[in-house]
Amino acid sequence: MQIYRTAICTEYTNSSTGRPRCSTSTALQTLGCPESSILLAQKEETVYLQNEEFQDVTAGQIPVQLRPQKVLVKLRPHSTQVVNLQFRPAKNYPIDLYYLMDLTWSMKEDKDTLVSLGGKLARTLGTFTSNFRMGFGSYADKPLMPYVFPGHEENPCQSEHTTCAPLYDFRHHMQLSSDVQEFISKVNASAVTGNVDNLEGGLDGVVQAIVCADRVGWAHQARKLMLVATDGLLHFAGEGKLGGAVHRNDLQCHLNSDGEYSMAKTYDYPSLAELSRILREHKVNLIFAVTEDRRDEYERIATILEEKARVATLAANSSNILEIVERSYHDIVSKVVLRDNSTGPFVLEYFSKCGLSNGPELKTSQCAGIIEGQVYDFKAMFTMGSCPQNQSLWRQKVVIEDALASEASETEIEVELLCGCDCDPQDDSYCNNGKNECGLCECETGWSGETCDCHESTGHGINSQCINQKDTFACSNRGECFCGQCSCDPGYNGQFCECSPCDKANGLECGDRGTCDCGKCVCVDGWAGNACQCPSGDDLCIAPGSKEVCGGHGYCDCGQCRCNATAPDGLFYRGTYCESSAGAGGSGLCIFYASCVNATVDSPQEVINFCQTNVTVYSTVMVDKVDTASNQYCFVRTYADTTVCTIPYVYEFNEDNTVTLKIGPKDCRTPLPAAFVPGVAFLIVVLLGIVALLIWKCCTALKDKKEYARFEEERKRTVYAMDENPLFRPATTRFRVPSMIKED
Repeated sequence: MQIYRTAICTEYTNSSTGRPRCSTSTALQTLGCPESSILLAQKEETVYLQNEEFQDVTAGQIPVQLRPQKVLVKLRPHSTQVVNLQFRPAKNYPIDLYYLMDLTWSMKEDKDTLVSLGGKLARTLGTFTSNFRMGFGSYADKPLMPYVFPGHEENPCQSEHTTCAPLYDFRHHMQLSSDVQEFISKVNASAVTGNVDNLEGGLDGVVQAIVCADRVGWAHQARKLMLVATDGLLHFAGEGKLGGAVHRNDLQCHLNSDGEYSMAKTYDYPSLAELSRILREHKVNLIFAVTEDRRDEYERIATILEEKARVATLAANSSNILEIVERSYHDIVSKVVLRDNSTGPFVLEYFSKCGLSNGPELKTSQCAGIIEGQVYDFKAMFTMGSCPQNQSLWRQKVVIEDALASEASETEIEVELLCGCDCDPQDDSYCNNGKNECGLCECETGWSGETCDCHESTGHGINSQCINQKDTFACSNRGECFCGQCSCDPGYNGQFCECSPCDKANGLECGDRGTCDCGKCVCVDGWAGNACQCPSGDDLCIAPGSKEVCGGHGYCDCGQCRCNATAPDGLFYRGTYCESSAGAGGSGLCIFYASCVNATVDSPQEVINFCQTNVTVYSTVMVDKVDTASNQYCFVRTYADTTVCTIPYVYEFNEDNTVTLKIGPKDCRTPLPAAFVPGVAFLIVVLLGIVALLIWKCCTALKDKKEYARFEEERKRTVYAMDENPLFRPATTRFRVPSMIKED
């Protein structure tokens, strides 16, 4: 168990050697610190400094979607503080849409489509909010070889036997504005260009359009959308070196008076990690509208950029751009994602039910399916371990923001770590030649000792006072001698540093439940063990409801039962209180809880009489299913006439020496008469005999029928003349005289 340090002892009655200065107030008094010398630590708390109500977008008002706006959190070591946050999407939230288009040769038809759809695009945005603005920019690639053929910089389309605009990397055409006609005009006036490969400098365009906030005109309180329309791939950091752009991108604005990126030949392309950081800092939502054959590549890019990017499939001529804008906008506004800039030493976690009043509280910082006007609750939980040594970390500002909304939607939390001492002015007379700092003497130069009473110049002259009679080394060779007193190395103590450190429990010497006396812990009442880690009594080894230590089948060791290898009855017992044995038919504690279980199920009005003892109370919980494989499984069996009922349950021990009974559903059955089973068996045998005879008769009849049919078939195939056997020969022969012969 973690011991929270909530007080400091400024001065012990006797020597403070071997005694902790920081612990709980009760522990310090037990160790001999006067109550008047105990300073209580400053209380941790959460204070809401600014908590304005939710605000929809109205004239002159900044929308409020997240509250509170400012919070002060005072956090002690090994503790937790919770800040309750609420989010509600504001109505009529402003939108800034910057349309960044790939204007290489293969996208010339898409530009014409965007001109024709400009008015419809404005009407689509108008269905979301009345506060929308549109801007326009285009990109191609760096005007360097190998991205363009040498000599083709002014007309990169020579290979297509046509004329197009000179190659440029990025050009900003129109500042964000609500003027729809200007948007259409700027798009129509833009000219396509060309390059050699199918990879473009889109990342240069995206970064410049974001960091040049003044030129583009991004609003602080607007939801920022950037739609990138392309049918090509992207160049990444490192590839600019092929053309001589060897310097790392500085992520600064470099637009000339014509709106072109002027440092394209100097700086390399940005990396995706740099782009992700820029998107987070400026809270811009990126939408890649790409053709179907490029979608897989951009899906991987969007995965790296996380929630700040999404991908949509662009039709061959960008005819579905309105559907892409509408679908992407709804995808953004239907989700809330909380992000923060915390780096430690505390841990910040989020929990929310995401608007489901009866749902479970999940560990999450984002919710989907957001409905306009509904309030969503979040818990921001600050948990701190030990204090950092760097005092600059003791006070920090944590900003929690809605990652998909504007820069105005955020909560500032001042986190103060209560790590130092907050002492009242101390009496300096305690320190002879120094200053009293919270009970410790901060000595002047040249002075040392617990009360600054020893001058360092005379320290080595009385070195013999630091040598033990049975030793030849000063301070047992475990420290240094100053003014006749030993200053021991860490871990050693005693007048001559002869005492080794005591054992620790929970990371504390003597478990903070005793004092270290020359390597041996002297425990306070109620504790024992080499590190005062064990309760001295047997109370923790007696099961709730029982009076025997470890059920009479073991002994108590440091507050835990050690079961005998073989009990006197010859059986092996196990369990928390040595109560279970397979040979004895299960747990020996079942008998204590059977009456309580029976009363809970059959006679609830009698529970008070059967579910408590002089020592403890049994708490009961009805469950749907009981783990029959548990070592703590029991059952109660009752009989009523010919009905037998079984109530299964398991018992669980709690830290406060109480027991919880988890009771399953009651199962009742009526046993069958004794003659029922033999009678049924006899009847089954008779029926099987009859069935066998019928099967035999059917088989015989079928066989006879087949034999007769075969006989008839053979008889029909045999031919007889005059119904006589063809082998028959008559006994007489007939001769006939011809009629033409006349007698002579």
